[in-house]
Amino acid sequence: MRFIPPVTLSIFSITVFIYFFQVFFDAYLFHSFGLFSLINRFINGPSIQSLILLGGQVSSLILKGQWYRLFTPIFLHSSLMHIFSNMFTLIIFGPFVEKLFGKTKYLLIYLLSGLWGNLLTLIFDPNPNIVSVGASGALFGLFGAMISIAWFNRNNPIFKRQLVVFAALALFNLISNIGDQSVDIWAHIGGLISGILTSLVCNFPSAQYGKVKTIIRVIVFCIFLLPFGFLLLKIQ
Repeated sequence: MRFIPPVTLSIFSITVFIYFFQVFFDAYLFHSFGLFSLINRFINGPSIQSLILLGGQVSSLILKGQWYRLFTPIFLHSSLMHIFSNMFTLIIFGPFVEKLFGKTKYLLIYLLSGLWGNLLTLIFDPNPNIVSVGASGALFGLFGAMISIAWFNRNNPIFKRQLVVFAALALFNLISNIGDQSVDIWAHIGGLISGILTSLVCNFPSAQYGKVKTIIRVIVFCIFLLPFGFLLLKIQ
């Protein structure tokens, strides 16, 4: 773990700890602490009831004032395979993004992308009672940030290759998940867009990677606020 930078390692550790907490909380909820029961929960994930109680995204509850549900789902997962795939992606790509943007900007990109993805789910998902959890939106935000920085530096052969790789990864994941009812596609789309927008607002870390003009950053920030305006209209 020494090669993993601090913010990525912290996100990984917190998310894994929370998954173990989910397993034991679900066992407590149903008074079932048998070994096989715990193993089953660990592999197949906790129940829908516990996901809701621990802060899973449910649009109908958010609109009733439980705004924390736009944030908490980023750290919740529905099964071992779910958290494994997300944390594997984080460990592979997170260190690279953290190195380029620095600790603070990287953390902002991750969290705001997860939040923005959940906002788009709230606005566009037709079923207000679906429970949605996972870090996928935040991870798509990392893809978006890399696409953004690579695009602005596409004359550099290294960044040009990265642009192709990250754009292909994002596009493949989006297309392969279309129509899958178990996947929150709006969180993925929102996370990707937010990663691009947030990286531009935060600006790039040094002149080595190029700078974004102030006017572009102002326009992007206004676009970033649009879902919050739609949310206010939806509430009314």
